[in-house]
Amino acid sequence: MHFRWLLIASILQKICAFPSFQVQIPNGAEVEVDGELWPGVGHLLRSGGGDLNPFGLDFQAAGSKWTSALCEKDSDGDGLSNGYELGDPSCRWTPGAQPERAVFLGHLFGMTGTHSSC
Repeated sequence: MHFRWLLIASILQKICAFPSFQVQIPNGAEVEVDGELWPGVGHLLRSGGGDLNPFGLDFQAAGSKWTSALCEKDSDGDGLSNGYELGDPSCRWTPGAQPERAVFLGHLFGMTGTHSSC
């Protein structure tokens, strides 16, 4: 019985927790690709769900938290750190704080995009 509740909770977390992940990364709810919001920042699908992109895999490996290591990493291999692409080039951002920058210079899987101001 206990196992079944854990399984249900795990499934619901994967389905429902995605908006809560946005607040765990700087500018997470403001990522745009080709002028459209990309709420599924860590996913291959714009809407989230499904397969993770390289940033999503790294975010998951970091315990679904913004860490210095995740910030400094270049998940998409484009030569820009995740922090730089998400507006935290100094890797000092914490959840709830204003990111250092709200101008988006890249996307976490190699697509270009822009951030709107918060």
